Amino acid sequence: MAMTSAQPGYRVGGRYRLISVLGSGGFGRVWRAHDQVLDVEVAIKELQLLPGMSQAEQDKRLERTAREARNAVRLRAHENVVAIHDVVTDGLPWIVMELIDGRSLHEHLDMQGPLPVERATQLAAGLLAALGAAHRAGIVHRDIKPANVMLSTDGKVLLTDFGIAVHTTDTTLTTTGMLIGSPEYMAPERLRGIDGLPASDLFSLGVTLYHAVEGVSPFRRNAQPAALTAVLLEEPPPPRQAGRLGPLIIRLLDKEPHNRPTVEQALAMLGEQQPSRIPVPNSTKILPPGEVPVQGWQRKGIAVMMAIIFTLGVIGLMNTMGILGLTDVGEPWKYLRGIVVQHQTGVDDVWEVALGVVPITDITLAGLLCAQVARYIAPIAGKTVAIIGGTVGFLTGVGAVYFAFDGIAVLLAMMDTKHGDRIWVIPLIAITCVMLLTGGWAWESRKTRQSKRPRRHG
Repeated sequence: MAMTSAQPGYRVGGRYRLISVLGSGGFGRVWRAHDQVLDVEVAIKELQLLPGMSQAEQDKRLERTAREARNAVRLRAHENVVAIHDVVTDGLPWIVMELIDGRSLHEHLDMQGPLPVERATQLAAGLLAALGAAHRAGIVHRDIKPANVMLSTDGKVLLTDFGIAVHTTDTTLTTTGMLIGSPEYMAPERLRGIDGLPASDLFSLGVTLYHAVEGVSPFRRNAQPAALTAVLLEEPPPPRQAGRLGPLIIRLLDKEPHNRPTVEQALAMLGEQQPSRIPVPNSTKILPPGEVPVQGWQRKGIAVMMAIIFTLGVIGLMNTMGILGLTDVGEPWKYLRGIVVQHQTGVDDVWEVALGVVPITDITLAGLLCAQVARYIAPIAGKTVAIIGGTVGFLTGVGAVYFAFDGIAVLLAMMDTKHGDRIWVIPLIAITCVMLLTGGWAWESRKTRQSKRPRRHG
């Protein structure tokens, strides 16, 4: 397969004369060219295959070029999508596109700084219209970012570069563990390996709008791993210059896909209407306006309960290490172990044996909940790192509950509560109640997440 080395003046397909390079990226260059048949200027995208590429890598680039053309041409009539005019094979495929008199949002922000709120609102409306059309056509863009948004001199907003977009009928081109896209603009679920959701485009739109009004991406970090961590775990700083766009941006940046507004709901928040209402495919779930999923408070409840357990665990551990200096403290585990050992073969005392089993269940449940930290490790880190993260989380949860029993005993001693050999009763009841609540919320949250997860077809 020959590499391309086009120069100004070269005629692609004997028709399009290259004039100058407009921009370049990882997959090729975009040229200003002159269509000598129609006597108009166009933009033409040159695919580049780099020396040393394997045949498999070359084949993937070729298929991505064909996919970009197929997906973009489905939207060629939309006023907010850069139109594809032709695909020419001249050694390699060249994509002939509408030439936009203007610059990318990325270039505008670098040169002139953040957009005024009114202009950013127009930007949001245009991109939402483009995404609405794409999603109705079964296309997920997957790379919404300032560099892929064009601002024309006549005020139009256009979405471009469908190079990594997927259609519902497309097969995957992504190698396992390979990250495709710009990390700071990618949705958290994509980093966890869940791809092809329309809601992911809306998260990327939220990051782009935040960048447009604040002048910086909320997840911009000095290194890619830090950006990945920020997208997965950190809440963005509240936008300060977003004005009436603020509530929309905050909702678009929700970590959970089903909590984000749909295109129609986002347009309603802007006071806009879509030009026509076409049934949305089943891959996108439309929530009635004002409906708020219940999972948000469940996750907060789980966090609060686990924070209580960890606080009690730290108190218990500090006292065990002699840091608190409290010596007249009961030993809940000593009495619980006595119950289990004394009655492990007894039939008449099954109830007391059961009391010994309950704390073991509490410990195991805490460990399993904390092992969920593995869900927040990006697939690019590999399965080994995820397993290690899950194991560390499990052991941390186990240790927290174990020492939480002693932590409650420390608090009882500080309050001078009389306990005797029943010191284990209050910790057992308190921790079991906390873990029952936490486990129940985690289960309901899981069911909610599964029931609201969009189903992909095709």
